[in-house]
Amino acid sequence: MPGTPKKRTHRAKGRRRARGRLPLPLAAASVAGVLAVAAVGTAFAMDRSVVLDANGREQTVHTFGGTVQDVLDSAGITLEKGDVVAPPPDTRIASGDHVLLRSSRDVTVELDGHRVSHSVNALTLDEAFRQIGLDPEGIELSKDHDTRIPDGGLTVTAERAPRMVVMYDTVRTETRSTGATVADVLLAAGVDTGEHDIISPEPTAQAEPDMVIEVTPVLGEPVTEDRVIEAETVERDNPDLPEGERKVVTEPVDGLRKITTVTILRDGEEVEHEIENEVVTEPLDGLVEIGTKQPTPSGGAAAGLNWSALAQCESGGDPTAVNPSGGYYGLYQFSTTTWQSVGGTGLPSDASTSEQTQRAQQLYTTVDGNWQSQWPHCGAHLFE
Repeated sequence: MPGTPKKRTHRAKGRRRARGRLPLPLAAASVAGVLAVAAVGTAFAMDRSVVLDANGREQTVHTFGGTVQDVLDSAGITLEKGDVVAPPPDTRIASGDHVLLRSSRDVTVELDGHRVSHSVNALTLDEAFRQIGLDPEGIELSKDHDTRIPDGGLTVTAERAPRMVVMYDTVRTETRSTGATVADVLLAAGVDTGEHDIISPEPTAQAEPDMVIEVTPVLGEPVTEDRVIEAETVERDNPDLPEGERKVVTEPVDGLRKITTVTILRDGEEVEHEIENEVVTEPLDGLVEIGTKQPTPSGGAAAGLNWSALAQCESGGDPTAVNPSGGYYGLYQFSTTTWQSVGGTGLPSDASTSEQTQRAQQLYTTVDGNWQSQWPHCGAHLFE
């Protein structure tokens, strides 16, 4: 019977298809699960965590968008006229980026009798004045510089700070500052000084209106050297010493000072300048006593003799005479041995005229008038 095999064949094929596919409800569920997993994975991949600073209030914003505008939208922020965003709204962003938003605010300034309103994108007065173009250090405000500007704006009064001048060698800088010290004025003027620069008045000195601050630039490092302070010798009369006799009481001792110098810039030229002069040890002056005691004239026959005639013959009357052959000195040509025998010290030619005569008379008396033993050639003149 021809129709029977076809029927069997049809049923057999039907059974094979049934064994090769899932029932319809189960297949639909599997596909849905795959789509759900894929959707979750895509969502995590697109989520971006961005820090948003909106007028000083920071928050972390999650967004699936890729631009700054998407961050603002996710934070529920609508830009108003005059608002400033950095980076711009169409800038691409990534996780970890920062976005800054500053809304427009009005600041009214009454300066030197003039009232002017400004629209600024600033949180504080200090920021606002910098945006306006006024140096906050150059004016005195009725409110603190760090005062926050409210949404409704702010009105302040201001006065220009005192004018000051900084002279950096020949370079003149004029500034205004409310600073309390010279260092504050230098900072306001933008003058950067070196470690060794000479500043007058001192950096800690009080700042005053219209003051002029002089800065002398120092080139290189200071150099310190030792210098000797030479001691002097003082002479003092001693009435107990024979006239003209010298006695050293104290030897002079030199002192020491340390002098520090630097190379400075003065009128555009490099010159050496002394910045410190310290006495380490004081010098000690020496002391020499000079005798002023007049010799006592010898009594008896010696006092009445013609000593001037003897001196004229022996030395030509020169109390400093020295015999050309050496060994004899002064008016009466004493030898050093004979001079010392009658109490003389040093050289006879260094003693005064009166002392030499006194010693000669003493010698005459000591030898009992035997003048021939002392002055064999000139002694006879004693009796002229």
